[in-house]
Amino acid sequence: MNAPLLKLKNVSIRYADHRLDAVRDVSLEVAAGSTLGIVGESGCGKSTLAKCLAGLLPARTGAIFWNGHDITTQSPRQRLNSGVAIQIVFQDPQSSLNPRLSIRDVILEPLRVAGLPTEGIAERLSERVGLPGDALNRRPHEFSGGQRQRVAIARALAGQPSLILLDEPTSALDLSVQAQILNLLLELQAERNLAYVFISHDLAVVRHIATDVAVMKEGVIVEQRDCESAFRDPTHAYTRELVAHLHAS
Repeated sequence: MNAPLLKLKNVSIRYADHRLDAVRDVSLEVAAGSTLGIVGESGCGKSTLAKCLAGLLPARTGAIFWNGHDITTQSPRQRLNSGVAIQIVFQDPQSSLNPRLSIRDVILEPLRVAGLPTEGIAERLSERVGLPGDALNRRPHEFSGGQRQRVAIARALAGQPSLILLDEPTSALDLSVQAQILNLLLELQAERNLAYVFISHDLAVVRHIATDVAVMKEGVIVEQRDCESAFRDPTHAYTRELVAHLHAS
């Protein structure tokens, strides 16, 4: 059997000013082309885990493997140099996009940091994610929330990732725009064989997009299964509570 694209083994994460771990003893695997949904209430550690996977927070204990290679202690720059193809899309594109840059420069920023060619890439990606024809010379504040999230997706794609971390990417959008962004993500996944880690508190969204689901409570993964089984026959009491709330809404 091939090694998973991403594997976590007993990872715990603690913020420098805290005495307790925000994430405890997490083990996960993500295969190429699959989507792992991570669900749980606000403050349970989902976004902390995403930041660790992106190299923005260190793991206190445990190990993170990329294509079988241990990258636990690598900085984002070291990961880039060693070919770790992970990008991240945050919940709020307005705060994650540099307001002083044009959309062209926002999209090309990861390539310029890596010293890679940029010719024609912004144009192709802007068109692929459905931005207006004149978008590239404008700035983030000139766009709606859904359009800004399309910019963030284009920026993530510029680095030709194998895996994209999606941290509540649709929670700030209205339902119609949310559906458009989810459909775009599914199309891109099929085209590029992308793997996703999709973080959300919304089980309905995760059920729509994910192949597997991990349920997090108070920093711990309490259940991890394929999505269909988890929603049909949840085994942990907290998962049953979430699924019951989904059916009641």
